[in-house]
Amino acid sequence: MTFTEAGQHWSEQLLSWAIPDEIIAQAEVPPWAHDPKTFAVDETLDPTSPIFELARELLPLEGGSVMDVGCGGGRSSLPLAPRAKHIMGVDENPAMLARFQQAADEAGVSFTEIHGRFPDVVIAATKSGQPVQPCDVVVCHHVFFNVADLEPFIVALTAMARLGVVVVLPQRHPLSAWNEGWKHFWNLDRPLGPTAQDAIAVIRGLGIEPEVFVVERPPMSLHAEDPASLVASARRRLCLPAHRDAEIKEWLRDHPPAFMSDVVVLRWPGGLS
Repeated sequence: MTFTEAGQHWSEQLLSWAIPDEIIAQAEVPPWAHDPKTFAVDETLDPTSPIFELARELLPLEGGSVMDVGCGGGRSSLPLAPRAKHIMGVDENPAMLARFQQAADEAGVSFTEIHGRFPDVVIAATKSGQPVQPCDVVVCHHVFFNVADLEPFIVALTAMARLGVVVVLPQRHPLSAWNEGWKHFWNLDRPLGPTAQDAIAVIRGLGIEPEVFVVERPPMSLHAEDPASLVASARRRLCLPAHRDAEIKEWLRDHPPAFMSDVVVLRWPGGLS
């Protein structure tokens, strides 16, 4: 449910990313799916990155709690330990949650897993009489472009944060990195929006004034940078069959995906500030 013009504009632009049915029908794997290995914790993570410092600054000195919405394998929140004494990972993908659990166990971090789509899973828990308790800080990395109904999502993030919310997103839709591939393989022009600025407009439309930081994008996981993984990713994103892998590999040699070199970090007070 959208309430503002900015929210409606975001939703309409995001829905324009739908892939034509005749192309989807040829896909061997869902084009929107993610490989859990891409979001696994590995040595490429730098816990001193501004992305983590901006969240760490909000946590109590004696240690606090973090909710990681769309936690994946924990790359967005585990670097906050040991300042974060407890991390609550929320994800609708069981394979992602398994990665999160493994990484938290290996790091010796106290954690809780919540399987489901945010905020639906929190709403359902409240209705069942077992509400999810707010955390000191809520982090949400690279999720906004998966949420068409952004306004209630932002409201729920804020309600679950006692001290603050930290959101990370690219300047443009992450799949815009493959726009040249869509034109080459399918002669299909992809949308230009929405953008991070559109997300900021939605937040401001709700009466929230976020701090805005543009920082260097942290390195991708080692798995994501592997050439074979890049071919598989291109095949999945572009709805191409496996028998075209040689063609995809050759095309990638001269047309690497246009991944963005920086990200936008948004930070605003929590519901009880």
